[in-house]
Amino acid sequence: MAKAKSMTRSRNQLATSYAPESFFTFEGGIGACISRSSSGEPIQLSDATKDLIFERMAELGRAWFNSALSARDGASDKPPVTPRQCVDNALLHHTKTEFQLPGEDRFLLCRPSHMEYTPAPLTFVCRTCGIFRDYRNLNELDRDLVNLNPERCPNPKKKSQCDWEQLDVIFVHWSGNWTPAFPGQYHWSDREAKVVERRDRCVCGSQLFRLNRKSASIGEWFFECAVCDKPLSKEWRQNDKKTLEIIGSAMGPDRLTEVRMQATPYRASNAYYVKLDQFIDFKDGSQQLLTRLRRGREEELKDFLAQTYGFAAKSITDADIETACEGKPECFKELADYKRASNSIKTTEPLLEAVPEKAKNAFRLLIDQAYEHKRRIIDDLRRRSILIPKIDLPIGVVSNIRDRQSLFAPKFDPLRLAIEHAALKSTRLDAETKANGKKLYVSFTRLDEDLAPEDRDIIESRQADTRTLLDKLGLEDMGLIREFDLCRISFGYSRMESTPVLRDKRGMDMPVRLNLFPPVKYNDSMKYPVYVVQQGNEALYVRLKADIVMTWLQSLNCSDMFKLNDGEKIGAGILTAAQPMGSFLDNLRESNNPPVYYYIYSLLHSYSHLLMKHVSEYSGLDIGSLGEYIFPADLAFVVYRNGTTMDLGNLSAMWRNTGIAMLKAMLGQKATQCGTGSLCTHRGGACPDCLMMPETSCIAGNKLLSRSVLKSVGGRPRFDTRQESISGYIDTGT
Repeated sequence: MAKAKSMTRSRNQLATSYAPESFFTFEGGIGACISRSSSGEPIQLSDATKDLIFERMAELGRAWFNSALSARDGASDKPPVTPRQCVDNALLHHTKTEFQLPGEDRFLLCRPSHMEYTPAPLTFVCRTCGIFRDYRNLNELDRDLVNLNPERCPNPKKKSQCDWEQLDVIFVHWSGNWTPAFPGQYHWSDREAKVVERRDRCVCGSQLFRLNRKSASIGEWFFECAVCDKPLSKEWRQNDKKTLEIIGSAMGPDRLTEVRMQATPYRASNAYYVKLDQFIDFKDGSQQLLTRLRRGREEELKDFLAQTYGFAAKSITDADIETACEGKPECFKELADYKRASNSIKTTEPLLEAVPEKAKNAFRLLIDQAYEHKRRIIDDLRRRSILIPKIDLPIGVVSNIRDRQSLFAPKFDPLRLAIEHAALKSTRLDAETKANGKKLYVSFTRLDEDLAPEDRDIIESRQADTRTLLDKLGLEDMGLIREFDLCRISFGYSRMESTPVLRDKRGMDMPVRLNLFPPVKYNDSMKYPVYVVQQGNEALYVRLKADIVMTWLQSLNCSDMFKLNDGEKIGAGILTAAQPMGSFLDNLRESNNPPVYYYIYSLLHSYSHLLMKHVSEYSGLDIGSLGEYIFPADLAFVVYRNGTTMDLGNLSAMWRNTGIAMLKAMLGQKATQCGTGSLCTHRGGACPDCLMMPETSCIAGNKLLSRSVLKSVGGRPRFDTRQESISGYIDTGT
């Protein structure tokens, strides 16, 4: 086969629109091509980032596998789904029955710098007479190019009138396979125990065919003999070679539905869906926090939740300290210091009542210092995960910890997001270090020199005005993150559907196969490419007021509304109420008894979209160039500039110039109005005219959105089928 050519585009384009196995046309729309895997540029990543990439791929792949495998659960009259129909063979355990991510040495992490491509499909039709030609590879096409000209027309009726064009229709299947059109079909041969290609021949003996494209529906096109005009069939059909191989000798007429491919233009969206994931790239800055999410570290995760959200923990005794440090040389010094402080307290406290009044203060100071020293040692041992106290967590949180990888997609996992928010606090929000002479995070109520007005006399009034507006919006904090580091990976693709299940295809649910990008040769071995794009752009951080959120949630009268115990923060209740959320949110159900967690997520998600709309308007950034990250348990979200080009400071400039005006606009009545009026409200209060965003900008596929959760505009979210309208969050706080 002729060698593939190479093209260059932006990194984001190469990792998405031009990722391996995608169809595309160059500018002008002439000539279809298919992308081929390429090795890209070597990339240096921290160990923490690499670990997180493989961890996310494993979680996404396992969630896809489990969902696809259960596509026909409960349908006893349908053929069972096999593991090979769900994921690439390389993503299966050697027994071919369970999901398993290949070893890290079998992947190539690289930066997309170019992509190889070849023309495809190699099928051609004459615009004049409809004569059809197809070729198996580029070399075969190259040898026959001399015949694709008007002087060598194979149709004697249209001599010297031939005008060839590339056929823009292919056959695709949910297995991820595609095939060009040809007069014939793939079939399973029991005699040969393999899939065979059977080419059609007309009853007159001719193998020269025309493609009849008179019907407006491409599914009703058909081949007809170019000699005797006899049609082969009144519609063209094709069977999927890959699925035939999987079903094998079990193939029969009752399983034709599973193997039938669909004719579709190669430009259609269902011809290709790239598999992406994106996460905050903390590099090595918060490795100790992130490792608590790994299997086997559940006790450390429980300890983190208890410290962060106020869950009850049993008192730590001296015996607990000794047990935790036993056999650990790295904490011998701390253990010795702890014992000295304990002995000091034991010997000093009994003497306190007996000493003269003048000496009591000195004794109290010694005792307080000893207790403080013990506390610091305990905090240090807990921070280093040496000391893990016994935590008494609610059963809902315990079960979510145990089953979180099967219940939640990584981007919706409230436990992972709680860890990531803590990491964001330690590396950005609370960090005292500076980058290029500027603070990493600046609250808009405490401006630094770069964000403050040039007139120093109005800084205080500007900050006071901001605080007033934030209070009216129900926001505890809002500010600028100067470097919000993100890592985006693309590692595979699917066809026909972007989710693991293709619903009701000819009366049956079909498992959609997750395929890795085809391997490339690198250092004398074949590796599966994973394209990594890193970026660090400005972002806006927003956190809501916990007391107003609590009041608003109570007004919704959800039956599973939580109550907080003494010392617990609202995040404790949110984690207790968390509901399963898969990658594609295909388990959301409309109900007259909706979970309170849906309302929590809808509030943060809708507020994020409201801010994105106004940021786009006031900064000049295209709405599709923005992204969002939501932290449910911390009532926070981040809106960031999503791009790999130079960050020109659009968000900081926007705040300096029009920040106050933007906040006022968000409070205005028009902010939550919709041009479609009552129709939008009746459907849940979210449509492209008001809150919906391009799919590339929305983390949740425009689900769990409603204007009604922000302002009292009538109605309620789509998942809540109760009739009465709800009060909006912003109205609750004003």
